[in-house]
Amino acid sequence: MEAVRKETVECNTQFYQTINSDKRIIVHQGGSRSGKTYAICQYLIYLLTTRKKKLIITIARKTLPALKGSVFRDFMEIAEKVGISYFAEINKADLTFKYKNHLVEFISLDNEMKVRGRKRTHCFLNEANEFYLEDFNQLSLRTTERMILDFNPSDVLHWIYSDICTRDDCDTFITTFEDNAFLDPEIKKEILRMKEKDADRWRVYGLGERATFKEGQIFDNWQWIDYKEFLDKEHCEVAYGLDFGFSNDETTIVEVRRKNDRLYVHELLFRKGLTNQDIFEEIKKLGLQEEIIICDSAEPKSIEELRRLGAYCKPSQKGKGSVLNGIQVIKEYDVFASKQSKNLLQEYQYYIWDSNRDGKSINKIKQNGQDHLMDALRYAVTTGLSRARDFVIV
Repeated sequence: MEAVRKETVECNTQFYQTINSDKRIIVHQGGSRSGKTYAICQYLIYLLTTRKKKLIITIARKTLPALKGSVFRDFMEIAEKVGISYFAEINKADLTFKYKNHLVEFISLDNEMKVRGRKRTHCFLNEANEFYLEDFNQLSLRTTERMILDFNPSDVLHWIYSDICTRDDCDTFITTFEDNAFLDPEIKKEILRMKEKDADRWRVYGLGERATFKEGQIFDNWQWIDYKEFLDKEHCEVAYGLDFGFSNDETTIVEVRRKNDRLYVHELLFRKGLTNQDIFEEIKKLGLQEEIIICDSAEPKSIEELRRLGAYCKPSQKGKGSVLNGIQVIKEYDVFASKQSKNLLQEYQYYIWDSNRDGKSINKIKQNGQDHLMDALRYAVTTGLSRARDFVIV
């Protein structure tokens, strides 16, 4: 009979918080180098070595490179340290770890089939603030025992705060670098230097507190109100924008209302895997067959197919500098976005300027895959509303 090497393993605070909680959802909010990811991996490996009933554990990260370079590496390091990797079947191509009758699978959100795939007992969302609420919902629906999330609190607004931490079946824990038993003293000194240099960064990355700012954020003054508070369409100019996606990217539709110097923005569609026929069906459900919808001009074939199906689609106006111009146009308005637009809120947080090697912002959008609703918004404002303005009779 195989035996696991007995090791005395020191564990971080988050391990004990997780193991002692009786809630279905565990949220670990932590500052820089708080050791939360490592501790959660310790907890999951503890389950593998103590539970007889079959476990299926999913560990997810937004992208594959980030997955391989962080949580996968930590998990394998701990498995080797406690001695179970010797008895495990490890497939580095499929990113699976089989131990006895248990399975651990590592997935990224670029693989839609795995997100919507098999049922599991446990699911760990690493750096959960990179995920959309719909990602959480899809994974949670297929998880029978426990959802675990960890993240750095660098967002001012987020669905984790509004939709998860407020639930009765959720425990939220806040930890800092002081809770990390494995932290190198030199790194600890570096973190402490933030306290004197930058009070805002210290509060988030040092103390693990919720951010009141977002570095490099492109739009930083939107107001979030209930959709019921929007001005009636009869009193506004209205435009619709559509950005195409499919397997890896979401197809999005945004409604924009304009009254004087105000824009009212509402998310109508945000979904992966839609064919053009599917998109047309969604347009019909939304009652937009008779409305002009401004679409990404880089997809002329899709626009033509939607037209033939019966949608009133028009290409966006694009050209050199059109993205930056669109951003500037939107900045000229007071923007009111609906609280119901959860995915738009996510993109609002991550729609940021890129930076150079010195860490200084440059006049270029950071490509992080979280801009599909923002693209649809630009199409609606720069082409849809400007088109509407052309037909105003003075």
